Amino acid sequence: MNPTELLNRMEPVAAPPGFEARVLDALRERRRALPALRRARVYRWSVSGVAALLLVGFITLNLPFFRGAARSGAAAGTNAAARSEVVRLNEPVDYRGDLRSASYEPGTIYILEQVSEASNRITRY
Repeated sequence: MNPTELLNRMEPVAAPPGFEARVLDALRERRRALPALRRARVYRWSVSGVAALLLVGFITLNLPFFRGAARSGAAAGTNAAARSEVVRLNEPVDYRGDLRSASYEPGTIYILEQVSEASNRITRY
């Protein structure tokens, strides 16, 4: 059966009394609240923009200070070889002893069983 035929068979329904007045009142309230919502949105964006600007400014102003601390040694005339000297700390670690001692110890066996028969919920292991 065609859906339009079903719609044609139905009787027209009227809106409840006062429906139109309630809808128009709600629209008026929304229009009154619209400028406040716009102001709130602008305020939110401006606060986030100022925070982002402060963060970028802080980073931008502090980068020369961080770089200046690294360059101050070079400006003082320190030895170039001493500045480029890198101390590498590589220490081999041998875990074979830990594995051997763990393999000689007896294994632990856990017995998982329900202790009380009065439990009404399913126990998962």
